[in-house]
This record gives sequence, structure tokens and C-alpha cells, in this order.
Amino acid sequence: MTAKYPNKEHVTYATFLSSNRREKVDGVEIGTQFTKVVVNHPLQENEELVRPMKHCKTIGDVHSEGTSIAWPSICIQKING
Repeated sequence: MTAKYPNKEHVTYATFLSSNRREKVDGVEIGTQFTKVVVNHPLQENEELVRPMKHCKTIGDVHSEGTSIAWPSICIQKING
């Protein structure tokens, strides 16, 4: 995933959960420009979320909570392996 939308700096490794526009994160539909992911390994824990949530403001917050987030689809790089 990348930082400072639409910058291309890597900030975390995450697992794809859904791109269904009706899927909700923190009670809000992700829409067509976002993807639902869960953070597995943060590279920059202080990176602010593009769409802040009630109890989480940074990548580190969501990782420690184990919750899913909405992240801009354009900022996700698929890694095979």
C-alpha cells in the first residue's frame, strides 16, 4: 500500500478483503475508489489513514486493533508470492 494519497511510498503490507462498493468500513460504504483491506505488517506506523475512523487515525492504530480499513484502490500494489 502507498502513503499520502496519491503518492507512491510503501507504508504497509495488507491483505485484500473486498472491492465491493457496498462493503462497509466503520459504518461507511467503501465506494468505487476504495478497497477494503486489513493491515498485516506496517512499514510506517505513524502514516495517517486516508479515511480516518472513530478510534483509528494511523496505520499503526488499525494494525494494533486488527480492524479493516478503506484504502484508495489506486494506491494498492499487488504482490504475488
